[in-house]
Amino acid sequence: MSTTTDTGLPDDGQVEVRITSADPDATQMVWKRAMAALGHAAPPRRRTAHEEGGVRLYGIVTAPERLLPGQQDAAEDSTAHLTAGPRITVDELAVHCSAAAVWLDQLARAAETPATPVELADDIDALRREARSLRERAERLHKVARIIEGDIPLAIGFKGAGDGWGAAALNTDREDYGGPAVIPTANQLLHLASSAPYSDGTLTYPQGMEGVPNSLLLSWESKTAQQRRAQERDAAIAQEVLRIACERCEAGSGQSCRTKNGRAAEQAHTSRQREAEANVDARIGWLGENPVAVTEA
Repeated sequence: MSTTTDTGLPDDGQVEVRITSADPDATQMVWKRAMAALGHAAPPRRRTAHEEGGVRLYGIVTAPERLLPGQQDAAEDSTAHLTAGPRITVDELAVHCSAAAVWLDQLARAAETPATPVELADDIDALRREARSLRERAERLHKVARIIEGDIPLAIGFKGAGDGWGAAALNTDREDYGGPAVIPTANQLLHLASSAPYSDGTLTYPQGMEGVPNSLLLSWESKTAQQRRAQERDAAIAQEVLRIACERCEAGSGQSCRTKNGRAAEQAHTSRQREAEANVDARIGWLGENPVAVTEA
């Protein structure tokens, strides 16, 4: 896929934007997302591209009055520029992965002729492998996004045991795969989509999730987020332990706890540890572990 402009923005703030791909659906998706970000509502002009079955969408686009949000810094939690809303959608994830793949391919091409002559073949190959991996990830996420939107039918239950998912898994005791799939994983959704042709019945993702309490949906977080949050808490507690004195061994601020014989220990005495945990939990509003089971099919 390529997205091009003939020139930079002219004085009138307008520019011709062209998006071309061998995949018409991908072209339409990228155009829709780009125009939504720019606030451009006019339909594109269309013509058949040189690629077999491909399409080119193009039009005169007016630049927005304000600059589009961009990456502000390198901090991992600096993610506001990635989303149109408060949280990233799976569709946005798919498009960003696709864009990253394009960027890596372009870096690989640029690396063929660096300013200082040096052979970068291994690095170029690595960049292109990573681009292929990201492109495959984008395709997977795109399918998951289509499932979430209700475009792809899903089996009403998993193969074998026939366990339900979504609202049908509420108040059930699924023995396999870790528990009820109230909040399905991406793997489970793809599994349900592939099983749909052989299922006794099908339904869409919105239909299957109808009836799941909104409070549960809002409080849910991924395993990765839960683990990261727990690690951040542990690190904060380790620092807090050293800020307070230990009533058991009389270790002062900045000192580790010691045994009766005076040996330094990594583990704090229980009373000191408990006080540190209480201080940190009150400060960060610790909610504990995610109550919703997130399992693999």
